[in-house]
Amino acid sequence: MHQDRAPESVWAAPEPGKRRLRLFRRDPEAQTLWQSEFEQQDLGEPLGVWVTDETVALARFDRVAAYAPATGEPRWTWQPPGQDVIVRVAPDTEEGLAVVLHHDDGDRDARHVRLTALDLRSGDVVWSRDQEKDRLGFIGDHTCEVAIGRGRIATAHAWPGDAQATVRCLDLRTGALQWEQPLPDRWGDSFSVLATHPPVLSVGNRGKRSRPRLYVVREDGQWHIELPDGYKDFEPTVAVVGDTLAIGLEPDDPADSDEKSTGTLLCAYSVTTGERLWEWRTDHGRTVHPLAHRGYFMVGNGYGSRVSVLDPATGRVVAERRLPGFSYRARYAASGDRLAVVCHAVNETRRLRVFRWK
Repeated sequence: MHQDRAPESVWAAPEPGKRRLRLFRRDPEAQTLWQSEFEQQDLGEPLGVWVTDETVALARFDRVAAYAPATGEPRWTWQPPGQDVIVRVAPDTEEGLAVVLHHDDGDRDARHVRLTALDLRSGDVVWSRDQEKDRLGFIGDHTCEVAIGRGRIATAHAWPGDAQATVRCLDLRTGALQWEQPLPDRWGDSFSVLATHPPVLSVGNRGKRSRPRLYVVREDGQWHIELPDGYKDFEPTVAVVGDTLAIGLEPDDPADSDEKSTGTLLCAYSVTTGERLWEWRTDHGRTVHPLAHRGYFMVGNGYGSRVSVLDPATGRVVAERRLPGFSYRARYAASGDRLAVVCHAVNETRRLRVFRWK
C-alpha cells in the first residue's frame, strides 16, 4: 500500500551491530490507539479491512463499518441493497475508494452480480454497476475463483467448452475483457485467485499424492511452483513489491501439537521468472500475512502479536514491533504509521485493533 520507497529510518530500527550486542533485547511495542469491544456473538467473518488517513473500515458479509482511525469512534455504515451479501472485497484502496463485490445469494437464477465503490471518508457510493455472473466463474460463500483490486477483476475457472482452466482479466470499472490466458495443462480441480496484478493462483488437485501449486500468470507468460514437502498449503495472501512476490507456506501439523514450535516459511520469488530469491523463517506462529507497504514487506504473524518489516531485495529484517493483544489468524492493513489487525475467530473476540507504528 502507498509504496513511496521510504528510507529504512521510517521504521526506527536499531542498527544490526547494536542488535547483536543486545542479546536479551525485546522488540519495541507499538502504541495501541484503540480496540473494538468484545463481540458476544458471531457477526460474520471479516472479509477485509482498509486503513486511510481519515478512516479505518471493516467489511463483513452484510455491511461495511467505518471508524475514526485515531479513536475508533463510529463514522458510517453501508449495507448492500436488498438481500445482497458481500462476497469479495478489494484488498487495497484507490484514491480513497473501496470496492466490494456483492450479489443476492438467495436467487440462484440471477444473471448478474454487482460491484460498488465506496468513498471511505463518507461512505457514499461513488459508482456501482452490474457484472455478468457467467463471466466470473463460481460466486457464492467464500468466493475464491474471483479477485478484485487495482482496477481489475481476475478470475480462474474451467468454463464449459474450455480445454483447460483459463485465467481472465476484466476491467473493474467497465467489465471489458483485458486479456485471457489458459493454464498450460488440465492439472487442477480447485482454484483460488490470491492477487490481481499479476494474477496469482493457488491451485489444488484431488490426486492423493498431488501437491498444491502456485501459478503466476501474465499476459506474456506464466510460471508455477509446487508446494514443497513439509508444508500443507500456501497462505491465502501474497504481496508484491517491484518484481518480488512474497507468500507464506503453512507447515504440516506438528507432532506435539505445540503450534509455536513450528517455524513458518515466507518465500520470495521473481514475478517475471519465478526464480526463488530468498526465504525468511519465523517461529512466532504458524501463519503469516505479508503486506506491501512503503516499498517494504510488512509481515504479521497469525496470532496478531508481532510484525516484522523485510527488505524486498534480501529478506533482511529492517524493523520489528510487538503488538499487545491476540488475534486468531490475524489479517493486517496499513497506511502511513497506522496498522490495523483483524481477528478471524468465530467466537467472542476483540475483532479489530489499531496501532501506531512509531
